[in-house]
Amino acid sequence: MASPNHKRAILGFLLVLIGGIFLLDNLGFDIDIPYYLFSWPAIFVVFAVINLLSGNGRAALIFLGLAAAFYLHHYKVLHIREIWPVILIFIGLSFILRRKSKPRKVSESSDNFFDEVAIFGGTERKYVSENLQGGKITCVFGGSEIDLRGSKAQDGAVIEIFCMFGGVELMVPEDWKLNMDATAIFGGFSDSRKNVTNIAKPTVHIKGFTMFGGGEIKN
Repeated sequence: MASPNHKRAILGFLLVLIGGIFLLDNLGFDIDIPYYLFSWPAIFVVFAVINLLSGNGRAALIFLGLAAAFYLHHYKVLHIREIWPVILIFIGLSFILRRKSKPRKVSESSDNFFDEVAIFGGTERKYVSENLQGGKITCVFGGSEIDLRGSKAQDGAVIEIFCMFGGVELMVPEDWKLNMDATAIFGGFSDSRKNVTNIAKPTVHIKGFTMFGGGEIKN
């Protein structure tokens, strides 16, 4: 399974590559790149690889199916109108089969610092650290559910949340004092905690940024 840093590097490289090629094209340079290397199908293949490395096989298959449909249409093997019904059936069956499967056991970690990345997929993790120093959550077209209710935070710990076209649900203990600094653009960031215990420590700083997405703090 790829590490969060590797997944960020893959996504960053992809965005830089796409942006650079479009910039050169806008500046009048003649960029001759084969369709199978730079096109929507190729991007879907990259997303499929990212999800496969992340252990999200269902999302990887969906993106591979989309890539195959566009490739077949471009090379006039099949028309896109002939393929779309099959793709929709395939995606629908994947959701149905997942729903009927047994509940997935949430992985648990005692790390003192967490770094969760969800790109076109989802993560669900529980942390039971005795000295949580902070963490990072990054979601791009994906979602994360992070449970910290079994952790003891270091006073002054910082949790950074970045969410674009996705969602984050962060569950924290009742006795944490949160200092929230969140920016939401075409989205929302809410504190939905109940039965909060008013004590001075530990103070945990939540720094969030969401665009076309949402973040929620719960207990």
